[in-house]
Amino acid sequence: MRYVRLALALPPERRHPMHQFVVESDEHGASRQLSWSVSVDGTISTVFRVEGSPDRYVDALETVDSIRTYHVAASTSGFYLYVREDLPESEFELATALDRDGLLIVPPITYREDGCAEFSLAGGSAAVQEAVDAVPESIDVDVLEIGQYRGQPFDRGGGLTDRQREAVRAAVDSGYYESPREGTVEDVAAALSCSPGTAAEHLRKAEAAVMSAVAGDRPDLPGL
Repeated sequence: MRYVRLALALPPERRHPMHQFVVESDEHGASRQLSWSVSVDGTISTVFRVEGSPDRYVDALETVDSIRTYHVAASTSGFYLYVREDLPESEFELATALDRDGLLIVPPITYREDGCAEFSLAGGSAAVQEAVDAVPESIDVDVLEIGQYRGQPFDRGGGLTDRQREAVRAAVDSGYYESPREGTVEDVAAALSCSPGTAAEHLRKAEAAVMSAVAGDRPDLPGL
């Protein structure tokens, strides 16, 4: 079974209003679409994990005409969001392009702060290629990873924030996790353009999140 991880550079007019809100917000990080279901009446029910405070996010939700109902559940460094809405036309077009027999979208779908949507596809080689080719021309496609599917963790990175993930990547690239250690916290700080203390804090929180996920200590999804 083929596996490909993509980042779609969505132009502003193709972004969901709440994705555009994340792009423009200084207080919110990426939102991750964890699970979704489309009803026969054309509505979609979705569970998201959003980085940041729910306060201003909820204010923005209230202005989106397509949303029928929503519910917010607070969590550490962010919140979970259940939302039911009419499926926007732009998302329907993209969903149709990716709808291929034997092809699966592997959650989560990450709506990044740079306007890209990042996700994985798994299925037969022909179906994967057809889906990539069917993406509308106005959307740039960046292939991040490709190969044989061997299973992916449900929440890649153990629920890390984008900044924590950047810190971990910088640490890996610098050799910080090699044995013997080749990189330093100062190297990570230089890559992130921040202080060594801030870099160390990002790494500490990232390591705590990943170890909690491995040990199975992360709390279950709050009741909605």
